[in-house]
Amino acid sequence: MSDLGGGGLEDEILEVLRALVQDIGAVSARITEHDEQRTGVPARTLALGGGEFLRVELGTRSSSDVPIEQAFEHVTRQLRAIRRRWEVARLPECVVGPGTAPTSDKVTDRIATYLKGLASIDRASNAFVTRAGKLVASANPADDVETSRWQFLARRTANTHAPGSSYGEIVDPDAYAMSFWYDCALIVFLAEPYGIDFVRHRCRQVARELANLLPMLEPDPDAPAAIRRRPPTLP
Repeated sequence: MSDLGGGGLEDEILEVLRALVQDIGAVSARITEHDEQRTGVPARTLALGGGEFLRVELGTRSSSDVPIEQAFEHVTRQLRAIRRRWEVARLPECVVGPGTAPTSDKVTDRIATYLKGLASIDRASNAFVTRAGKLVASANPADDVETSRWQFLARRTANTHAPGSSYGEIVDPDAYAMSFWYDCALIVFLAEPYGIDFVRHRCRQVARELANLLPMLEPDPDAPAAIRRRPPTLP
């Protein structure tokens, strides 16, 4: 199976399946060539139209915010779109379930992949994501000057609020920084002149993706009844 940091077909499928399992409280979700698998667990099997099936083993709880039928319709559309985009006749067999969560190294690699994409935009040279002032990942290794700079920007962002928002934003001639999720900052080093509206838009797009990955770096809660935290919505 592909490494999570590689951004391949299987990685994209696994992200979709993980989101489904989390949203509806399923036991597992898998892409399979067989429409009948007796496991003793209540399950739904959905045809994906390419000769393969999505089989979801249901848990004892479901999310009141995400109706199951709506979630199934959404995920089947996502998987069919992935098949068309990758131009494959059939999706590979993949499974998400107990014990299949990605390791922290793979999650960090995936975060770095998004940062590399951000650092490749016009006028950008490097990108960083921090949490509580500590580096989580970067697009490229930082030199001494960049290290000092991102640390300073992370502190400034934590203590600055954009007008009409609880989020911090820094617009400097050589950098753009914004806060998001819980105590996190996204920082991009840039060369003048750069388009602030474009950079802000791209950073918000990346921040939304990172907000889905960063919780995977947190340790599992000690209490069985711990409630999943819902990150705030970006402006």
